[in-house]
Amino acid sequence: MALLLDTGIVYAYYDASDRWHEVAVQLLAREAGKLVLPGPAIPEVDHLLGVRLGREARRAFYQGLITGSYLVVELPQDAIARVAAIDRQFADLDLGFVDCAIAALAEARGVSRIATADRRHFEPLARVFGWELLPAPPPA
Repeated sequence: MALLLDTGIVYAYYDASDRWHEVAVQLLAREAGKLVLPGPAIPEVDHLLGVRLGREARRAFYQGLITGSYLVVELPQDAIARVAAIDRQFADLDLGFVDCAIAALAEARGVSRIATADRRHFEPLARVFGWELLPAPPPA
């Protein structure tokens, strides 16, 4: 069974100082299914790694892309209307394109497991779409 990855969980995997790091590493290491990385999330991960951690972190991420650690899935052109509809439906959350694209991809591919550190945005989505959010939040 596939696991759809949000930006925050991928970032946390590379940042040892992130509070989600340990749970992200454990989740991705033990995941038997495909680690599906939405194409629209790649620039966000790249930006965060570059700004917060620097060039070497970016290179480690690129290596994961090259070696196939992630199954990169692009957003089809015909799904953009669904992105806009999700944005309207959840206007009060101010989701942004990437979060809406993740929702649209999950829906289109029938993926119900979402790995995210962004509970503020994804818990309301999970209630509506019937997703399982992983991993459990780390202790405070």
